[in-house]
Amino acid sequence: MKIGIIGFGAIGGFVARSIRDNVLRKYEVGKIFDLDREKLKRAEEEGFNVTSSFEEFLKDSYDIVLESASQRAARIYLPDLLNHGFSVLVMSGGVFSDPVFKKEAEKLAEDHGAKIYVPSGAISGLDGIEAMKFAGELKVTLETRKNPKSLGRADTQEVVIFEGGAREAAEKFPKNINVAMALALATEHPENVRVRIISDPKVHTNTHTIVAEGNSGKMTIKVENVPFPENPKTSFLAALSALQILKKITQTLVIGG
Repeated sequence: MKIGIIGFGAIGGFVARSIRDNVLRKYEVGKIFDLDREKLKRAEEEGFNVTSSFEEFLKDSYDIVLESASQRAARIYLPDLLNHGFSVLVMSGGVFSDPVFKKEAEKLAEDHGAKIYVPSGAISGLDGIEAMKFAGELKVTLETRKNPKSLGRADTQEVVIFEGGAREAAEKFPKNINVAMALALATEHPENVRVRIISDPKVHTNTHTIVAEGNSGKMTIKVENVPFPENPKTSFLAALSALQILKKITQTLVIGG
């Protein structure tokens, strides 16, 4: 399986190195595309094939492409990737907060025989939530609690910095709260996902508490994530979730959805 990577940041670099080090034995890294010359230089020094030209990137063939750059990058590049028939693992799931873009991307994927994968990222339990929706509509709340530094803030006491819907959260905090849109996609009703974001100087983990309620029961999930060393705005679990979904794509026996 050949993978192309867009964005050699914390997650893109982690996935590339994991494949190189045989953590994912069935994959090989194709080209790495990034507009940041320093990141490309670092990738090249580590032995990867790099390019700063998206047109050049598209000339290669891939079984799957990892988007690990930003919501803006996902919006720009995803349509062309799907038009080329490339399946895409989208780390910046918040891009689908735009329902028109989401519908267009799904249509392109269907027309060209491609798949779009959105990992669970910094949370867990999406498989259970997806199962619960078969019993009827769900109501989901997400409370995210982060250290001010990971939010680019300098608060000295706890502050609620956002309360609202999943779409608005993903749009206002594109580098911090892709998990809100992952939940919204899992429930298929973004309007039923309410989000609360708290800046808390007392915490040193990225904490997400999810409560899902429906006809099948109630599920409460609390995840306390260690921030990714290279980028405290990203949870380490988000990078690990990319490895997990890539592994599942190649497995014969698939556990947990």
